[in-house]
Amino acid sequence: MTRSAIRSVCNSLLEHSLILVPAAALLIYLPSYRFAALILCIAFYYLIVKDQSAVLASLILLCFLIRIPCGDSEIRQGQVIEVKANYVIVKDRMDSILVYTKAMPAYDSVIAFDGISEPLHDGKGFFRFPFARYCRLKGIRYSVSPDTIREVRPTHSLRGLLMNRIRSAEPETAEVLLEVLFHCSSDDELFQGLFRDRGVSLAGILLFSDLIMQYFCYESTRKKIRIILTVLLAVFYRVPYVMLIRLIRYCLEAAGLKGKAKNGSAFLISLRLCPYAIFSASFLLPLTFAFCSNDPARKAERLFFSMHMSSALFHRVNPIELLLFRLILPVSGFCWICALLEALFRLPFHGLILFLDHILTWVNSCSLSGTILGAGLPFYVLLQTTGFRNTKQNAWYRIALFLLFQMFGLFHPFAELSFINVGQGDSILVRGPFRSSDILIDTGKPSQKNNVVTFLEAKGIRTLNTLIITHADSDHAGSQEVITDVFAPIQVITDHQPELRCGMLTLLDLNDMNSEDENESSIVTAFSLNGMNILLMGDSSVNTEERIVHRYPGLRADILKLSHHGSKTGSSERFLNTVRPDLAIVSSGAYHIYHHPSPEVVQRLNDRRIPYLDTKEEGDITILCLPGLNLLLTASGKIAIIRV
Repeated sequence: MTRSAIRSVCNSLLEHSLILVPAAALLIYLPSYRFAALILCIAFYYLIVKDQSAVLASLILLCFLIRIPCGDSEIRQGQVIEVKANYVIVKDRMDSILVYTKAMPAYDSVIAFDGISEPLHDGKGFFRFPFARYCRLKGIRYSVSPDTIREVRPTHSLRGLLMNRIRSAEPETAEVLLEVLFHCSSDDELFQGLFRDRGVSLAGILLFSDLIMQYFCYESTRKKIRIILTVLLAVFYRVPYVMLIRLIRYCLEAAGLKGKAKNGSAFLISLRLCPYAIFSASFLLPLTFAFCSNDPARKAERLFFSMHMSSALFHRVNPIELLLFRLILPVSGFCWICALLEALFRLPFHGLILFLDHILTWVNSCSLSGTILGAGLPFYVLLQTTGFRNTKQNAWYRIALFLLFQMFGLFHPFAELSFINVGQGDSILVRGPFRSSDILIDTGKPSQKNNVVTFLEAKGIRTLNTLIITHADSDHAGSQEVITDVFAPIQVITDHQPELRCGMLTLLDLNDMNSEDENESSIVTAFSLNGMNILLMGDSSVNTEERIVHRYPGLRADILKLSHHGSKTGSSERFLNTVRPDLAIVSSGAYHIYHHPSPEVVQRLNDRRIPYLDTKEEGDITILCLPGLNLLLTASGKIAIIRV
């Protein structure tokens, strides 16, 4: 290959480097399907570039750029490199481990701990944040919950000393400062919206500083100050992603790259160094803007794509927040500077920070929960591709259509039954068509509250029609208070009611026992949905089953949720012979002390050729009620048709 040909290929790669960024992100996000994803990316790139040599070069470039860091060693001592409310990340040379603790040791101190390390695993779910995958991309494969933690060497870094100084302040003030400066407050309700993203606040510092400097400095001076400030923040925070990509851009700009060539190259290099950035708004939002026109007249185009990205990845859309993003950024930067001044000189700025947070909390309250990844997506795509062709304000009409779908839950229009993966516990969502009724049966234990809230919000649920608590055990009612606060159910059912009407659904409680045994007194729910007879047994025992069979000798069920997570205390032979389900559901967790479902119960199911699905293996299980059939989907990827 001649020198001119090599130069031509390199120029082509630089010119179209932005196209390779989603390809690189896809390869990182889908490691199990890396080969198929690579073929699709290269085919798409060839359709745009139509240069075989450039395509070959892009293939080599992608293979070089993508790496998956791994840390296989288990450590018992190391330096604290990241602090959160419930865990810290400890690093020893090239190995890192996640340590669950609420102690929050200072940054860059050296700690020692005990305990047995466990490999990190993601609980399977349709809408869960893949935390274990995120950690693996950071080189963290193990976690530990130690009984004791001791400080081996105190911190000497600037951020560690600043953190210790903040802790000496009043508790209320310390919470505010820790959240603004380090995002590690123990108060989950302290800040909302974009304030909870460190990348946003760090970018806001640079933007706010630039807005101030424009009144005092020439552009050349401002540029030098921006670079110095970026380097200082990068050193202080140990090069977070938002500072890393800015430093890369400065270097590429100094090398003569501009426009899309500079942006694309910066994204690719940053993904090589920080592959975990694909889960960050600091990567996703700028990438979305980079693919849109910089023409202010096409602001609607950027808003349109940003809303779709926010809905798909964060299960919420806030048009006001996105429209005011350039205003919110300097506000967050101003709050960071105020927090730093208070931490250093004890100036009373935390009241002002909380006031600004109240304003941003109001902005955050305008969010529309829900994700576009629902059964209504094909109808939405059809309307977007066939309508509004002759309209000058095309983008704004498309935005209006999107907001209508998001606001009225049209991405999830069908009735459905969902068994949410909450580990060793129960949480079941029953929905009528077009949001005619949203019923949640049990809430799981307290540690699963975020998973339940995320699932409901992803479905676009803002208010529950009915919350049913089958009994008071923690693995069924542990998150009741949180669910009640967030979704304000119209009615909460905790006692036996023979019949309950909710929208178009009628739910029957087949158990009338009120004994001292909570499990025997569980609410047993029976109802019909799109031709399916569904029976949910709670934690009922064999005695409860015997009583139900005696009262309802003709009882049948197409879908049976086994009692007590598949324990041998339920699912008796007589009960299974009477109900004769087509499918059994087990809601259990990966806990070795319980061994659910019981081998005896599994044998009874196998003897009767009753298939079963376990949330421990399948994750979330959803049955969509479509016209003429019911479609079963699991988070593990299984699909089946249940005929009406």
